[in-house]
Amino acid sequence: MAALDQECTALDETFGGCPPDSDGPVVDLGGADEQLVNVVLAHTAAAVAVGVDGDGATRLVNSGAEVPTDLAADLVGAAARMLGDDGAAASVDLVDALGELATLFTNAGEMENAKAVTDGAQWPPTVDPGPALAALIVEELAQHIIGGATLVRDHSKDSALIEAVQHANLGRISLAPAPTTAPDGSIHMPNAHAKFTIPSTVAGVEFKFTQGGDKRLPSYHPVSAALAGLDIRHVVGLVRLALHLSSTWGVTEVHHAGISRDASRNDCHGNGRAIDFVGVVGSRLGTPFHLTVFNDWKNHSVPDLDDPTKPRRPDWPPVTRRLAFRLLSLPGVDPLARDFFADLYAWVAGEYQDKTEGPLEIGPPSAIGETSRIMTPDHPTSAPGTPNGREAHHSHMHWQVGPTGTQTP
Repeated sequence: MAALDQECTALDETFGGCPPDSDGPVVDLGGADEQLVNVVLAHTAAAVAVGVDGDGATRLVNSGAEVPTDLAADLVGAAARMLGDDGAAASVDLVDALGELATLFTNAGEMENAKAVTDGAQWPPTVDPGPALAALIVEELAQHIIGGATLVRDHSKDSALIEAVQHANLGRISLAPAPTTAPDGSIHMPNAHAKFTIPSTVAGVEFKFTQGGDKRLPSYHPVSAALAGLDIRHVVGLVRLALHLSSTWGVTEVHHAGISRDASRNDCHGNGRAIDFVGVVGSRLGTPFHLTVFNDWKNHSVPDLDDPTKPRRPDWPPVTRRLAFRLLSLPGVDPLARDFFADLYAWVAGEYQDKTEGPLEIGPPSAIGETSRIMTPDHPTSAPGTPNGREAHHSHMHWQVGPTGTQTP
């Protein structure tokens, strides 16, 4: 909030031209800052903006086809509420209004404007609002714009399918097999056991498979491949993951050691409901980065939890106990790695299975080092020689939707 306050103050103090003249429909900003409303509109609908008339009344600037008064009110009202405490509901209203606006431009033959609106959920915006405000807007738009109020772990397969189809309509993914459309227009699973394949590029982020987890070795060779045999809830989760990582951190690639269904197993991986996350590639504030779980997390020392004054240890001893996120207290830590993995864990705990194997988890999410279905190099359970404990997750994070074992259908 402090960062947002600073940015809003800076925007207010920035010298610039007067708001554009307009003779479009009068709109009510509901007390929201005019410049910030225009930032939201610039992100979502490049063809419209807020301006003023000769008397100082706030109006919508028409670009091309005239926007009806009711639609103008819906657009600007939703954009203004995005900046308040009603983001999730406002984003739904904004998407509905954008759909009407795209249809309006299409019918008027203004295909460039129609495409600008249709692509409205994409990032970055045409106007740079600053990192903190950008994060706020993109979280509300990209995360809540389609079904985001329902967590991945709380989705039924039917409700997840509806969201996945909406993502497909926005060009973020394609779905194979295609869902079944009933005579009344409703969308259904092809069958109760259906698994889906999506391209390796998800919402603009490339997903690449690698056998190795140490980026210093030749065995670390990420290769793009379609993601096959997925539970539809996991499809939704991967889209949301891509949107979050690209908008918040500038991620362009996700490297993994397994997302597609593994036919040799009868568990969450065998059911296409899990990911073994290895690392990411991207660029933040103009600086390229490549982070991996092994090199930038596990391959660092840990504190002595019994006596923090003692020297740090190479790794945790083989005991099961509550641990801590090793990077938090690491001298000379790379702040990007520390903050990225902390944010990723918090995002996963908020969407996928955390303390329970079912939906509707009650209570606060876990923190790194506490008991969870999310596996990391700092997981509290020690199980050397097995595929289950933290020792088996030195090179990747694991998370899932649904139970660890089989789930039918």
